[in-house]
Parts: sequence; C-alpha cells; structure tokens
Amino acid sequence: MPKLPRRNPRAMALKTLIRWERGKPLLDEILSEVLVKSVLPDPRDRALCGELVNGVVRHLYYLDYVISRFAEEPLDKMDPQVRNLLRLSAYQLLFTRIPERAAVAEAVKLIKRGRGKWVVSFVNAVLRRIAGVRNHPPEPPREMNPVAYLSVRYSYPEWMVERWLSRFGEEETERLLAAGNEKPPLVVRVNTLRVTRDQLLLYLRSEIPEAEACRYSPEGIVLRGFRGRITDLRAFRVGWLQVQDEASQLVSYLVSPRPGERVLDACAGVGGKTTHLAQLMRNTGRIYAYDLYDWRLERLRENAARLGVNNVETVTGDVLRSVRTLGGNFFDRILVDAPCTGTGVIRRHPDIKWARRPEDLVEVPKKQLALLEGLVEVLKPGGVLVYATCSLEPEENEEVVAQFLSSHSEFEIEDPRKVLPEPARDLVDENGFLHTYPHRHGLDGFFGVRLRKRR
Repeated sequence: MPKLPRRNPRAMALKTLIRWERGKPLLDEILSEVLVKSVLPDPRDRALCGELVNGVVRHLYYLDYVISRFAEEPLDKMDPQVRNLLRLSAYQLLFTRIPERAAVAEAVKLIKRGRGKWVVSFVNAVLRRIAGVRNHPPEPPREMNPVAYLSVRYSYPEWMVERWLSRFGEEETERLLAAGNEKPPLVVRVNTLRVTRDQLLLYLRSEIPEAEACRYSPEGIVLRGFRGRITDLRAFRVGWLQVQDEASQLVSYLVSPRPGERVLDACAGVGGKTTHLAQLMRNTGRIYAYDLYDWRLERLRENAARLGVNNVETVTGDVLRSVRTLGGNFFDRILVDAPCTGTGVIRRHPDIKWARRPEDLVEVPKKQLALLEGLVEVLKPGGVLVYATCSLEPEENEEVVAQFLSSHSEFEIEDPRKVLPEPARDLVDENGFLHTYPHRHGLDGFFGVRLRKRR
C-alpha cells in the first residue's frame, strides 16, 4: 500500500479509517495518535480530519450502499485503501459543503501515488457518478423490511435496530437513529467555585454570541456556534468551565453530596463528574476517585488543578480490591458510573455502534452487578449509592437494579426529584429512574437511580 503524506488532512483521515477498519480500536484514541504524528500545522486541517473520520464511521452503511450502486466491483473485494477512499470522498459529496471538484480531485491525487491507471480511473468514475446524484442522493427502498431499511438508511447494525424497534416502535426508533447521527452540541459546566453562570455567559457571549444556558442543569451552558478548540478559550484555561454534557451533570445532582462528606467515585475516568461533585461539596470533605487506567486519572488531576479543586484523592487500580483496606461503613455517598455499552452516547462516539455485539448485553451487566455488590459494605448506613450508565438498554439499567435489590433488602430506591434541579424532575419515571434520550430531550442518553441504605 503506498505511503500517505503526513501533512494532508484527507490522507490522515484515510490512514485512520484503514486502521480502524482493520481492528476496530477506539476511534478517539487512534485519531488522536494520527493527528499527533501527522504534523498538521493548521487547526482547520486537524478539524477537517476529525470531521471526515467521524462522518464516515457515523454513516458507514449508507455510504457503502451508495458506493455499491455505482461501482461494478463489490466493496469487500476492493483494496482497503480504495474502499476507504471511496467512503471518505462519498461522505464529502453527500454530507458536507465541500465543492465537488475538490472532493474528487483530492481523491484522485491520493490514489495516484503508486497506483496503476486503471485504479485511478475506477475511483474517478465512481466518484463522478456519486457527484451526479449529490442533490438527490439515493435512499434504500422503504419496501425493504423495517430493520433492513433503517439499518442502511441510518447506518446501524441490524441487531441494534431490531431491539429498538421492539421497544420504541418504528416512528420513535427512526427518530432515535437520526438523533444518534447528529453532531452533538458542545456543552460545558460552569465552575461555580470561581464564577456564576450569569457571569460566565456574559463573558462568553463576547466570543460566542449564541452561547445559551442549558434547560435542565443550572450549571450548564451550550456553546452554540463555537467552531474552535475549547482549550483555546481563556475561560477554559483559567478554570471557569469544564466540558461535560448536560445529562452527565444531572448524575452529580443524584448523588447530591454535602460539604465535608467522604465520597467514592468508583469509575472516575477523566473526572467530569468527580470535579462536579467537588464543586457541589464546595471543595471540602474528601472524594476518592478510582480508575483502572492512570492516564485517565492524570487527565483528572490536570482538570482538578485547572479548576482549583483540591479535595480529590486519585487511586489507580481495581476499586473493589482497594476499598477493602478502608474498612466498612467508610463512605457517606458512592457514585458508580458503571462501564457500559455506551448506546446513549453514539452521537459523540459513532464507532460504538460497530464495536458492540448482542452478547455484550449478557456479559456487561454481570460486571455492573458485581461492582455494586462489592461496594455495599463500605457505604455507611443511611448513605446514598447512585448507579448510572450512558446506556439505553434495560439489561444494563433497570434489570441490574432489580437484581441488586432482590439480594439487598437494606437498600431502597429514593425519589430523586427532591435533589434534582426542578426542570429535570420531569425526566424521572414512575419507578424513580432518571432517563434522558437524544431524540426526546436533545441530551446524551443516560440512566440513573438513587439508592438509600437503610439504617
């Protein structure tokens, strides 16, 4: 395979897609690695590379459907570079405003490197045919069965479409699939240790006129119309804000920690919720933040330092093994933001839908339940345990909670509406579960429940 240039954003996007297709690693990780090695000096080129990669992965099935309409050779018989270059270029033609001439010419320029004339002619011909239907792109016929139609039209695996059809019906499933393909807004949380939301909004609107307050979280701001890098904003550098989706912010309110308490964040990650908990505690008490990966906790420590948070202690390793050394009845509150299939955040991480398998919904809940079971003893009587996921699937949400409660009668579901911000109380169902959905609320898909340990 010819070597691709390192200073060309389309070449770097192509390289990333080939690597991703080969082994389906985490897209964010390989994209970050490629961008670091690409030496793309212009931030606009880096943004274009990310946009193209995520766009192709987001619309993969549909792009393949269109390409197959205009290419005599089956996609699975094509060279990986040719196949992914056609996807990359078809995405530009069908989903962006990039001029037709630029999309086709850049593709031809890339494929010319070390390729025969036949391959160049083939790519050029297919792309020109697709360009010819740019204003009225083909759609799979609705006469197909609903699963097949929705799978191709919105680019989701059939097993996922089928299970959502059985739960939501055809009309709502189509809205859910479409919402999962939308580019999510950039949402930040105000660091109220340093500034109020009104003050930060007033400041931000000089640079981002469309910035507006979130509907459900009193500390959230949507940065509508912002096209730059968040790290370039002075408000970010001085610690006035933290990137965090509005639904994720609501999970911290479920915990509702008080100043001076001892809180366990069992799956802390890079610290979005951890630093929010610290904020709600007014930077007092102690938060023990655990994660298996130190690189995530390093990011947490960086965020905490930037935000002025100093009541967090980070611990790398297995939380179930580590907390035993603390003794029983140690924590006032525990947050289990459990590892999950992530079906609620597909709009932010489109590769999730291709990485998941039906068997995950058998294996993952076992781990989630084991995590809850292992933390029972370290929670004080009267303490609060919050279980949350960014999954839409009942197997990881209501069913895990039901299994946990069936063997732990000392716990009960507590109505979360008394601790949630008033606008968010409508997001709680009759069983006391918090649910957010991309197509219903414009938020990431989250589940949360507040459990109280009886005294």
